[in-house]
Amino acid sequence: MPKREDDIKRIIFQSWGLRLFVDELLHLLKECVFPKRDKMLRIFHEKFGIRAFAIFAILIFVISSSFTLFFICQQRKSLTDTQIKKGKLLAGILAYSSRLGVFSENEEMLSDPVEGVFQNEGVLEVSVFNLTGELLKSQKRSDVRTTKEDEEVRNRIFEKLRETASPFCLEDKTRWEFWSPVMSASPYLSEESLFFEEAPVQRKGRVIGFVKITLDKKMLDKRLHSLLFKSIMMAIIFFVLGSAAIYLLVKGITRPLNRLTEGVKSLGKKGSVEKIPVETEDEIGKLAEAFNKMAESLKRREAEKEQLERQLRHAQKMEAIGTLAGGIAHDFNNILGAIVGYTELAMLDVPAGTTLQRDLEGVMKATNRAKDLVQQILTFSRDTKQERKPVQLSLIVKEALKMLRSSLPTTIEFHQNIKTGSATVLCDPTQIYQVVMNLCANAAYAMRDKGGELTVSLIDVDIDSEAVMQNPELTPGQYQRLTVSDTGSGMDRATMERIFDPFFTTKAPGEGSGMGLAVVHGIVKSLNGAITVDSEPGKGTTFQVFFPTIQSEAASEPEHFAPPPVGNERVLFVDDEAALAAVGQEMLESLGYDVVARTSSIEALKTFQMQPDRFDLVITDMTMSNMTGADLAREIMRIRPDVPVILCTGFSEAISEEKAKAMGIRAFVMKPVVRREIAEVIRRVLDA
Repeated sequence: MPKREDDIKRIIFQSWGLRLFVDELLHLLKECVFPKRDKMLRIFHEKFGIRAFAIFAILIFVISSSFTLFFICQQRKSLTDTQIKKGKLLAGILAYSSRLGVFSENEEMLSDPVEGVFQNEGVLEVSVFNLTGELLKSQKRSDVRTTKEDEEVRNRIFEKLRETASPFCLEDKTRWEFWSPVMSASPYLSEESLFFEEAPVQRKGRVIGFVKITLDKKMLDKRLHSLLFKSIMMAIIFFVLGSAAIYLLVKGITRPLNRLTEGVKSLGKKGSVEKIPVETEDEIGKLAEAFNKMAESLKRREAEKEQLERQLRHAQKMEAIGTLAGGIAHDFNNILGAIVGYTELAMLDVPAGTTLQRDLEGVMKATNRAKDLVQQILTFSRDTKQERKPVQLSLIVKEALKMLRSSLPTTIEFHQNIKTGSATVLCDPTQIYQVVMNLCANAAYAMRDKGGELTVSLIDVDIDSEAVMQNPELTPGQYQRLTVSDTGSGMDRATMERIFDPFFTTKAPGEGSGMGLAVVHGIVKSLNGAITVDSEPGKGTTFQVFFPTIQSEAASEPEHFAPPPVGNERVLFVDDEAALAAVGQEMLESLGYDVVARTSSIEALKTFQMQPDRFDLVITDMTMSNMTGADLAREIMRIRPDVPVILCTGFSEAISEEKAKAMGIRAFVMKPVVRREIAEVIRRVLDA
């Protein structure tokens, strides 16, 4: 036999064509079907979309499988209990209705009760016995057979029924047997109790016979199999639809992000980039559109005034914005950090007064506005300290209304009358956004069914003593009055008296928390203003908000004409973003410092451990894999407590400026960092 196998193998492999076919097949399997393990792991770690899809797909599979298993178990238990209750009920009915037939041992009197029970679904056999165990009446399916073992078991059952006079159930893999004694008198107080009471009170009587009802389990198994098939199909459909939805969602997120990443890289290398297509109107689409505006500012300096003036401020979407704000701030500030760094380095090599220099200055101004806008997102969506400053209220209201217009349904006509002037209000701009968005959102909700008109106006008013008499919350002086009117359903007097109470709402459950107008009232009161409301059912509502003005204009940041401070100290610069590490090293070297850059916190710690006295300063990013910047700072200061550390971050909930300074970090800098700012911070830390 072995020799025959060797001959067959030799004949096969002597065929040159077959050998080539096998080699080609193995090559295709190696290249297409069996990719290298390291390559797959690298793709999984580098591709956010693949990780997100895999995690959510597994989660959906686990949830659907768990619910299916739980549902099947519950239904099996429920169906089993139903069948057992049915069998006990049938046995009780048969025992009750066959008393006279058993007592007289008359087979004809037993025919109707037995036939009535036998016609029920799933009944295999119905038998009636006298007290001695003799069969009086039996009716069974053709496939049911009585064995000798059944007779022996039956004798023990009769003995048990004589002793206990209580019904019971026997069960095997294919059927149930329900046994019940036949009493000389009705064991129940009434016939109704047999059907309607869970545990009817029984009277004692003498056992005169027995009844047995056999129920088939095939019907139960058939129902369970059908239920199992339907449940599995539903679970598969849910898994497929959920996976498809997750795939489309992840694809919709990663595709524009990848385009944006390529655009940022191109902008950093070439100084210009083609316009990125905007396919959606969500946060990713807004981010791409904002980047397009930053890129266009390289060609037209005037475009900077229109850049990033579209941020939505909707009070009832605070939770969603808060969830996204941290990630957006961190990633976007890192992107801006690369843009700022490379732009400033490019400006060092560009002659003054050229068109390119003006374009680069436009990029810097645009990125500064983007930085401020990211900070506004964080301030608006999280419980952070409010910073008040003199602002022109008309500009904020116009920007808020511009964002609001796109979210209004087409059934609502929008009108605005915003007076543009130099009057300023001391406030936090994000709080004004909250006031405008909450009032307009409530107005839109009041007109959600029939539509209507929404009118917003802002004018300067002079409140005199007579006006103060009508509104004691105000003091005489100059105010700006914001008016929001709608033609919606209106409010009655009782509702108007409670609209500013926390958690009071007229919306249906799940549509509102009742905190919108309470927040508005709190903001207006904190600004020493006042808010009034006028409404009638069926005629609409008008809110008037009074903001006190101040005699000053918003201060503009002074321009720096002196060159930034320089130095020659040795600096360890750590950032896990390769682009930021490279631009940071170039920026510090342009200031005269001797810089060693690392893109891994672990490598940076090893570098410092090898030569702890080599470095005069450590500058590290906060959010890094394996070890955060705060942990790296602790390890470095444990090795050398006197070394100064500067912590940079795009955004992190894990540490604040107060916590950083409490643990010994000398300075806390928010990204993106401009060249002058980092130069001044370094000198302040080193010269302290």
